[in-house]
Amino acid sequence: MRRKVVIVLDDVVVALDLAQTLQDLDPSADVVTFRSAAVAREAVKDYGKASLIIWQPRSDPPEDDSAALVQCDLAERSILLSDAAEAVYDAAPHVVVLPRPFSAEMVEKAVSRLSADH
Repeated sequence: MRRKVVIVLDDVVVALDLAQTLQDLDPSADVVTFRSAAVAREAVKDYGKASLIIWQPRSDPPEDDSAALVQCDLAERSILLSDAAEAVYDAAPHVVVLPRPFSAEMVEKAVSRLSADH
């Protein structure tokens, strides 16, 4: 079965870079990008639950709309892009914080860490 990955970022360039990195790691992955949490939550109704979501909180502390991504059934695991998210989410199960700026190697390690936990 193909791995489903959801990326929720308002920065299109970073989202596309992440999508390409994930495709390089797993060419069979089904990677989709969204610019907002609201659109992602609506789209998942047709898309189905993903194995991984990568997103960045928009504020510190993260706004309710963004925080809901971790709490909903959008994905089994989460990678958060933000140094500020560490205090809020690093202890949460199935969540890895990826500090910005990041490299392809850092993304690979974050995905591997979540895969090992799963």
